[in-house]
Amino acid sequence: MTTAPTFQAWPAGDESTGQDCVDLAKAYGVPLDPWQADLVRSVLREDSAGGWSCTQAGIVIARQNGKGQCLLAIELFGLFMLDESILHTAHAVKTSSDAFRRLWRVIEDHPDLKARVRRRSEMTGAEFVELDSGARVSFGTRSSSTGRGLSVDRLIIDEAEDFPSNEVGALGPTTFAKPKSQTMYTGTAPSTMLDSESFRAVRRAAHDGLNPRLGWAEWCAEWGANIDDRDLWLRVNPAVASGRVALQKVVDDRASLPIDQFRAERLSMFAPISSGAVVFDEDGWFDLKDPDSSPVKDLSIGIDAPPSRDSATVCLAGRRSDGFLHIELYETSAGVLWLPKWVAENLHPRLRAVVVDSRNPCAELDWKEAGVRPTVVGTRDVIAAAGALFDGVADRGVRHRGQVELTRGVLGAVQRTTAAGQGFMWDRKAPGSSTLIAVSLAVWGVNSSTVLRPRRSAGGRVGMVS
Repeated sequence: MTTAPTFQAWPAGDESTGQDCVDLAKAYGVPLDPWQADLVRSVLREDSAGGWSCTQAGIVIARQNGKGQCLLAIELFGLFMLDESILHTAHAVKTSSDAFRRLWRVIEDHPDLKARVRRRSEMTGAEFVELDSGARVSFGTRSSSTGRGLSVDRLIIDEAEDFPSNEVGALGPTTFAKPKSQTMYTGTAPSTMLDSESFRAVRRAAHDGLNPRLGWAEWCAEWGANIDDRDLWLRVNPAVASGRVALQKVVDDRASLPIDQFRAERLSMFAPISSGAVVFDEDGWFDLKDPDSSPVKDLSIGIDAPPSRDSATVCLAGRRSDGFLHIELYETSAGVLWLPKWVAENLHPRLRAVVVDSRNPCAELDWKEAGVRPTVVGTRDVIAAAGALFDGVADRGVRHRGQVELTRGVLGAVQRTTAAGQGFMWDRKAPGSSTLIAVSLAVWGVNSSTVLRPRRSAGGRVGMVS
């Protein structure tokens, strides 16, 4: 089974220094799995001028896979071979103290290393080791004042999934004045309770290629993947795939951890969130999940396509027998020309509306030829549709089946205030926005008294209801 990252991007460079680090670690009893050695070599690549190819490096991996072993190897090499000043920070005292103890055990077990130690502190939360060369590695927990006034060659931000903005401001300048410096972000996927925006921002930059000097490797399951897929467990847990950790450990976690925690800590699965201010709370959204949800009356569909016209989405809304509003993603496919015929063939006799924004490419299609009469709405109704979905979720009057694309659109929602400031629409730049807009239009169609009853085309089959 492969142990390669699910995503990686590294600037090119010479790996000689990285290989020296791998060799030193092995010589001093810090063996690395092949995938760990590859990671160390990538982090320590050097450019043609002798600087680090990546001034920032990120590692995202599930807990207990061996990230700490990689950091130990790099810190050992940086301290004894590169004469670096290193600051290792973590969110929790236990994490930073454990990292210090791992390093100190290696030093203490080898007289030649220990002989070079000039000073050290084992005070919890303020541990450090200083060598006769002046090289120093310090360990501590993060705060709004950590690192202020310091200048270091290597900044390690462990548990980066919890890295609030005030800590970013305190630690960010620590590497600014050093000609050969590197900041490392290491962690796993964040839970909903953590302040993860800084970590997510660096990850987005890596995926989007925004910084050519940013190196990144991650072992992350895609949002919505089957969390009980054991092949996936192996794919995102390289220590298990390599045989160093037993698969039973993951089985145990699956049985004992809450699902959201299992997604984050064992599968490194990033839940989609808004790129702006959070509109819909993740926990609240999943509280509304009902896998057996089904509509029985007041059926309406909303249709949307992005300006590029490269795809189109159909969403369904309707009332359940208990009065709750049911919403779902019903169909999505490439292009837009397929829509009129598809809708005509799937018209349910009780369908009360096919709702389309007048400014959308879908409004221009030949609906008449297909025998469909859409309700084409203007800006005022589009604003009302966005508000109707927002209110339905906020008032807990909505139920959904937990579909991945619908969840992506809802949790990624970004509001765009209208020019008059009297309402909002959904920002199309947000991920999953087309699904979000389509489902909002469908919700509007359930309650509106101004919708046009769509005609059913001859020979159309019954659809739109489970």
